[in-house]
Amino acid sequence: MCEPISMAMGVASAASSFVGQQQAAAAQEKAQAQASAAEQVRAQRANTAIQVRAGQENIARSQRKEAAQLQTMEAKSRARLVALTEAGVGGRSLDQILGAMTAKSARYSASEERQRKLQAQQTAFEMEEGAIRSRMNQLRINQPIKQASLLESGLQGVQTGLSTFQLLPAKTKSDN
Repeated sequence: MCEPISMAMGVASAASSFVGQQQAAAAQEKAQAQASAAEQVRAQRANTAIQVRAGQENIARSQRKEAAQLQTMEAKSRARLVALTEAGVGGRSLDQILGAMTAKSARYSASEERQRKLQAQQTAFEMEEGAIRSRMNQLRINQPIKQASLLESGLQGVQTGLSTFQLLPAKTKSDN
C-alpha cells in the first residue's frame, strides 16, 4: 500500500472514524445523563405523590376518629340526660347503655387503626416498588457506552486504503 492516494484515503478514513466514534460516545453519555436526571425527578415526584396521598389519608382518618368521639360523647350525654329525666330508668340500665356506646366507639377505633396499618403497609410496598422500577429504568438508561477505538479506526482505515488501492487502474499501480 505504497500508493499515496490510497494511503491518504486510509488515514482520512481512520481519523474520521475515530472522531465519529468519540462524538457518538460523548452524545450518548450526554443523553444518558439527561435521561438519568429525568428518571430521578420522575421517581422523586412519584414518591412525593405517594407520601401526599398517605398524609391525606391520615388527615381523613383523624377527622373521622374525632367525629366518632364527638358523636359518642354526645350520645353518652343524651343518655345521661334521658336517664335523669325519665323516672323509670335505673343506674344499671344507664351503665349498660354507656358501656355499649363505649364498646362501639372502641370497635370503630380498632377498625380505623387496622385500616391505618394496612394503608401504611401499602404505602411502603408502593415506595419499594417505585424504587425498584426506578433502578430498572436507570439500568436501562445507563447502558455501557462504546468508546472510540484507535485500533478499530486504524483497521477501518487500512481496509479503506486497500479497497481504494484495488480500485485504482493497473497503470497507476505499476507507476509506483
